[in-house]
Amino acid sequence: RSNTDIMSEVAAASAASSTSTRPKSKKELRAERKAAKKAEADNAASTLQTSIPVMSLAAIKEEKHRLKKERRKEQLREREKEMRREMRREKNIRKQTRKRRELHAVGGGLDPKVAAERLEQRRQNKKRKKEGSNLRSEESNEGQDRAVFDQVFNGAGEEDGSGARTLELGIKSTDVVVGRGDIVGNKSLVTVAYQLRGGKHNGLIDSSKKFVFRVGKGEVIRGWDIGVLGMAVGGRRKLIVPPKAGYGGQDIGAGPGALLHFDITVISCT
Repeated sequence: RSNTDIMSEVAAASAASSTSTRPKSKKELRAERKAAKKAEADNAASTLQTSIPVMSLAAIKEEKHRLKKERRKEQLREREKEMRREMRREKNIRKQTRKRRELHAVGGGLDPKVAAERLEQRRQNKKRKKEGSNLRSEESNEGQDRAVFDQVFNGAGEEDGSGARTLELGIKSTDVVVGRGDIVGNKSLVTVAYQLRGGKHNGLIDSSKKFVFRVGKGEVIRGWDIGVLGMAVGGRRKLIVPPKAGYGGQDIGAGPGALLHFDITVISCT
């Protein structure tokens, strides 16, 4: 062979060797990676399709029912949470109302010791005023009570055909049973049983089997302070008390300004 042939064969061999050992470009590498990812995704999808079983209609219905129950439970939980929030709000409102009431009370918002001193001072002032008014009322009413007492026992009160006696302030008194024990006088401590009736149908308004009070001290209405004078233990008396000797225009169940019918029995007197 000639030198020319030998040189061409060497050049071709070197070109082939250079082509086989040439490194891949970035474009070729990206294309290879993309192809590999696609093949892997196709493989995973085919595997998933073969692993997921086909659900029957009964299974689908059961799943829907389960989801519905879960939603209902969730709604109930939300409702309970809302109720608890509402209860907390109401509790806070009551707490704030109580605090405001305490702040507006006597000595509210002050030091507890100062508040207690102010409250005690207010109580003492009320007590002194009450004692002074009681003394004045006792002095002014003692003569009147004595006059009523004399009228009852001396027969000065006028009696109508039914045996009722008209006392001071228009009180009408009727003795049903005359007692034989101690006689009730001014400032006597008495225990009575009573019934109060009134209104259009003369219905029962109030009653007690044991009520204790001191006569002439203003602990009861004027109709009682006047009407029980002269009664004896074991005696029973009916009183018809007009508004001016009772509760005035106040409605205690018989209507405003109505006549009050009392049935009083004296149990003890000291």
